[in-house]
Amino acid sequence: MASFRFRFRQHYWALAAPHKIRSYLQSAGEPRLQIGTGPNPLPGWLNTTLTPFQPGTIFLDASRLFPLPDASFALIFGEHVIEHLEFHEAALMLDECFRVLQPGGRLRLATPDLAQIIALYTRPEAAPQKAYIRWIMDSFRPQIGETNPAHVINQSFHGWRHKFIYDAPTLLQALEHAGFTDIQRYEPGESDDERLRGIEQHGDLVGNDAAMRYETMVYEARKP
Repeated sequence: MASFRFRFRQHYWALAAPHKIRSYLQSAGEPRLQIGTGPNPLPGWLNTTLTPFQPGTIFLDASRLFPLPDASFALIFGEHVIEHLEFHEAALMLDECFRVLQPGGRLRLATPDLAQIIALYTRPEAAPQKAYIRWIMDSFRPQIGETNPAHVINQSFHGWRHKFIYDAPTLLQALEHAGFTDIQRYEPGESDDERLRGIEQHGDLVGNDAAMRYETMVYEARKP
């Protein structure tokens, strides 16, 4: 029954989305798209998510073709969303981002860095890794009763239903394959484009900004 209700809600949200999309595009001076909004709707953006319970969000399944016009957005932002897709689904998402961006438009992605996750196992006594391991164990696996990096790495994948965690070279290759250029890495919250500064909120969601900064890599890319 719960599964039926969820599918019914998805169908309802999908039917409601086109009107809201048209209304937004007609009224926005500089259209901006957020994918996988979760609890972080951004003012002035078209905030989309798979389950739009949050006020101000609408339905969009990032693993499928976007119901959006070509070259309609100046900016696209996705925070901790691409890792929830299978690799081939994420490739489609990047292709769709490229399609709906205006020429010169920018894509910003924040996602866990596989190198940082692996370092939890290879360098567990280093201060940043040690602090991250302790936080994960205390916050999400307290029943284990010990600090164990194997549990933390499994939490990074299965605990949050991540399907593919990227390292920097793999994400770069995926962005280039989709057609993006001028690909640059930034720290969370930082950007050369003032419109894209300070928009990550994953640290507030998890309640630990230091942990978010440890695990997260941020890339921006431009559509030629």
